[in-house]
Amino acid sequence: MEGLPCDVFFISLLIIVAAEVAAFVLVGEHVGFLWALLILILVSALGPFVVRRVGSGVLARTRERLALGEMPTRELLDGLVVLIGGVMICVPGFIGDAIGLLLMISPVRHLIIRAFGHRLARKVQKMPAGRWGFIDARSTSVRNKETPRNDIQLPPRIPDRPREPGGPAEE
Repeated sequence: MEGLPCDVFFISLLIIVAAEVAAFVLVGEHVGFLWALLILILVSALGPFVVRRVGSGVLARTRERLALGEMPTRELLDGLVVLIGGVMICVPGFIGDAIGLLLMISPVRHLIIRAFGHRLARKVQKMPAGRWGFIDARSTSVRNKETPRNDIQLPPRIPDRPREPGGPAEE
């Protein structure tokens, strides 16, 4: 029983590779070997541009939430799903490309987050942060084992400078 996780990983990897080869053969039978290879190369080559575009939108929403002083939990999970989808797109294979491209669609990402987010949140309620302390997700603070809860003071928020009359207009 000691080697079970490793065995499951390698068996899963073999199944994924076999499925990708079977998908390539099926696509190759329909459109031809060279066209299938060209499609595979193009999707894997153009995938990073799609990931960059979607990821920059997620990053912009994360920055907006941070600017409002809010915790961007949803956006961080969104970014994680985009990262997983990006890896799937960049690794050649029709099945991985299809799943990766699906993960670039916002409603699909939100469905995945809704389905798996609660399970992940339960596991991350308290997670170790090294030997000095732990992260308590319920209080959104990193604290030392000896310090009481919610004792970390944030710096005061600096108000935005008022616009000068005749200055450049804000967008």
